[in-house]
Amino acid sequence: MIRGLLVAGNEKLSAGVFHFDIPAVQTCPGRSSLCESRCYATKGRFVFPQVLERLEWNYTRSKRSDFTDRMVDELYRKGILLMRWHVAGDVFSPNYARKMLEIIGRSPHCTFWFYTRSWRVPTIFPIIKSMSIMPNCKVWLSADAETGYPPDIPDTCRVAFMQTEEGEDTEEADLVFLDRPLRKLSLPMLNKVCPTETVAGKERGTSCATCKVCWS
Repeated sequence: MIRGLLVAGNEKLSAGVFHFDIPAVQTCPGRSSLCESRCYATKGRFVFPQVLERLEWNYTRSKRSDFTDRMVDELYRKGILLMRWHVAGDVFSPNYARKMLEIIGRSPHCTFWFYTRSWRVPTIFPIIKSMSIMPNCKVWLSADAETGYPPDIPDTCRVAFMQTEEGEDTEEADLVFLDRPLRKLSLPMLNKVCPTETVAGKERGTSCATCKVCWS
């Protein structure tokens, strides 16, 4: 049996969403020291040996010449309609970004989305912009107090802000992800907070598939 590149979603994403992941930090050229220190993909289940092996295996495959064809085939063969790039990891090189762009273009039946700090890398950002104009791809530029907001925000991109302290400026953000200690607090701009991270959202059983904010 051929090992698949994609896995079905977790509780947050829902089983109807598939994702492709690679090792965090080493594949995140636009990372800040703040996001690296708070990164969920460097702890918990992400440090289990089987998960680490899977991430490294994916990373190796992503650099192969047949990666694009394999991914396009798997998306079509499995009838995948929603895919999130990188629950762990990021757009790590221009060549990889071009592969992502081709996969998105060759898979019009599937809707893709991803969050990235690689907007901070001049050689990668132009390709990210190209992905953002694809009708079946939603791009979120990730920011935090250290990176500040992107100076160039295309009309086809939105901004996701990682809030780590009370009182941080979230005015320019389209979506706010709360660091875990903040998730039980009633913070300003709560309507911008990812619903899966709020008490009310958890009580409703909100998932990425039902929320639709990031990919619709």
